[in-house]
Amino acid sequence: MKTVTKWLVGTASASALLVFFACNKSGSSSTNIPAGKSQMSVYMMDDPIEFTKVLIDIRQVTVEIDTASKQSDPDYSDQWDNNYCGHGRTQANKSVIWDTLSIAPGVYDLLSLRNGTDTLLASGLYSSGKILKLQITLGSDNSVYTDSTTSYPLEVFGPNPYFTVNVSRTDVADVTNNQFKLWMDFNLSKSIFFWSGEYLLKPNITVFNDVVTAKVQGTVKPGNSTALITAYNAADTLYAVPFRGGQYQFRGVPVGNYTLNFKGRNGYQDTTFSIAVDSMKVVNIPTITLHK
Repeated sequence: MKTVTKWLVGTASASALLVFFACNKSGSSSTNIPAGKSQMSVYMMDDPIEFTKVLIDIRQVTVEIDTASKQSDPDYSDQWDNNYCGHGRTQANKSVIWDTLSIAPGVYDLLSLRNGTDTLLASGLYSSGKILKLQITLGSDNSVYTDSTTSYPLEVFGPNPYFTVNVSRTDVADVTNNQFKLWMDFNLSKSIFFWSGEYLLKPNITVFNDVVTAKVQGTVKPGNSTALITAYNAADTLYAVPFRGGQYQFRGVPVGNYTLNFKGRNGYQDTTFSIAVDSMKVVNIPTITLHK
């Protein structure tokens, strides 16, 4: 299942990484990147869920890099293994390192990052090479709101306060020389669950290259229908909760044929719509009007 939270912009040699939540920020570009460094920017988006707020406390962003490879090099089946040393290398001659990026730590509302909205989460230079993994460390100030005033703690599931995402070569957008971008899609519908009287967070993340994937967008009326929109086929399911005016958008949509289901609330009836998505295409859906 896919969602709409996306991040990442990166650069090869030593790179600068940026990660924030924001609206369609282009990120800062560096014209004087030191030798052996690359510049990276990380963007985050959200695949919505039926809460009014989801507040996530982000403390640190690090990237795993194979300094003996280039970002354009092909992927290898073992490159995400914990004992991976670099293609053709041994532990004694290891080229894989972790680089910590400079971020603005804080609590972010993931539900503000929907319908095509993203934010820059971190920025910094990293040692040039091929990005293998992205690791996000969380703090303890996480919570969910079930309405405008009622909040509950959101506990990180498992023994570690961090989560790691594998990054493929094609997930990273090559912007300019030694400057890269990557988007992260935070699937809230698969990341939050209720167990034994508490809400738990087990992040489910997809990273993607926004430059080579499609966007699907439109408007559903009336605004008080508060529709939940699902785009699905046999391989993928995406979600969107429209803004108050009814505007919605899916980003990072793989090529394929999809059924859009508009689930009406407040007494409005459901409706469906079929679409075909081509690579790098913006698909504009005619305005959908729901009826009681």
